[in-house]
Amino acid sequence: MDNQMIFVRIANTDDTRYAQEIVEETAASAIARGSGIAKRSVESVIEKMKNGKAVIAVTGTGEWVGFSYFELWENNAFVSNSGLIVAPRFRNAGVARAIKERIFRMSRRMYPEARIFSITSGAAIMKLNSELGFEPVSFAEITHDEGFWEGCKSCVNYNILENKQKCNCLCTAMLFDPHKQDGIAPKNRNNEQQLLVLDCVAYPRNSLVPFAAGTNALCTALNDIKWFSEYVFPIERNLPNPVRMEVTEIHTGLYEPEPARQCRFTVEIHYDHSYSEKEILNTVKNHTRCKFTLRAKALNFELAEESTQLCFVSNNY
Repeated sequence: MDNQMIFVRIANTDDTRYAQEIVEETAASAIARGSGIAKRSVESVIEKMKNGKAVIAVTGTGEWVGFSYFELWENNAFVSNSGLIVAPRFRNAGVARAIKERIFRMSRRMYPEARIFSITSGAAIMKLNSELGFEPVSFAEITHDEGFWEGCKSCVNYNILENKQKCNCLCTAMLFDPHKQDGIAPKNRNNEQQLLVLDCVAYPRNSLVPFAAGTNALCTALNDIKWFSEYVFPIERNLPNPVRMEVTEIHTGLYEPEPARQCRFTVEIHYDHSYSEKEILNTVKNHTRCKFTLRAKALNFELAEESTQLCFVSNNY
């Protein structure tokens, strides 16, 4: 896999163009593993995207990377997390974990009282589920909704499920029960507000046109300040904005000598873990031109291992 920017976000109607590829890769992956899987139609994948029930991963150039979705059962008493698939060349890069965590957080935020379940035959998915607080259970403890089991009829192992009267199959059922306090993963901070503080520096930019004047530091900064003030991270419907960015200080540097002139500004980012700190910082890097430093003393959590860097250069710098 190339060193590409990957965005994991809520799917929308613009993503329906990926539906055919998702369905084909899901089927091909099951054949390659030699395992059964409930077949998904292109129409069902599109429906999940249009109704805000799916998470998709794409590169900055628009290449499809991964997908998953959730569905409701028994009047919202149960939520299934299903259909996790990652394109072959992006596997073993942490994409599956990022998608799994996002679909789980969506389910918890939107339906906090619901029991969340997943059925899988993959050891890696079982491990991810366990880390999120899922526990192995019998099929009797997940939904009895016939609509869910109807989807299993397209699986090559459905006869095994029928013969065992839906008590078990080759897949393992795993359940997250929000009413069991000891089942909640210790890292679950879905409702806890977190804070990132960025100290940003904008510099003059030379023109690419010969003999034309460039852009001074203040104009460069104003473009980024406008982005911080207006950008909206994708929001799950009927829920508060998961990320709020606010520019709190601006030092124009107008009285500094011209060659060294810089414009400095500070941004406070409040977020609730619908997005991870890494995802937020990658989004900032991809949309701005400034250099920025993550203010360590503002952190009220330990940075993930892959995010320990504190100084960043925007991708457009």
